[in-house]
Amino acid sequence: MRLPAPTVAVLATIAAISTANAVEIDDLKDFAPLFGRYAPAGNCQRQPQVVVDANGMTFEVAGKKDRVVRLEYAASYGGNFYQGISQWFFPFGSDGNYPILMTFNADETAGVLAITPHDEGWQGGPPLGPRNKALVDGSPYRRCK
Repeated sequence: MRLPAPTVAVLATIAAISTANAVEIDDLKDFAPLFGRYAPAGNCQRQPQVVVDANGMTFEVAGKKDRVVRLEYAASYGGNFYQGISQWFFPFGSDGNYPILMTFNADETAGVLAITPHDEGWQGGPPLGPRNKALVDGSPYRRCK
């Protein structure tokens, strides 16, 4: 199904607005409750994995590690009056293009990490790169047991 150009423009505007309140951070020292190793379904025998610590995030995909220390924290992604425990991050991207969205405590469940397509991987849009596709395909993640 191909979306009409006006619909695509509206969706792009909504996506831009949703990330407009993201702030760039250089570490995760203020996010200690999120620290740990996450794997698909919490099984650390499986890949990909995400390690979160005070200095940032490490993504382990197909034997390769990518370390991210500067990322976007979507502080108001849940809306002005959001009171839940979910927290949203964009680990990759620049210039307003964020290929994936990470939701910690997804569905208001502590220890669950969901990784979903954001600016890539949607119908009619640019495809996810191999690393990001593997991360999305491994979701949902849980803290390792």
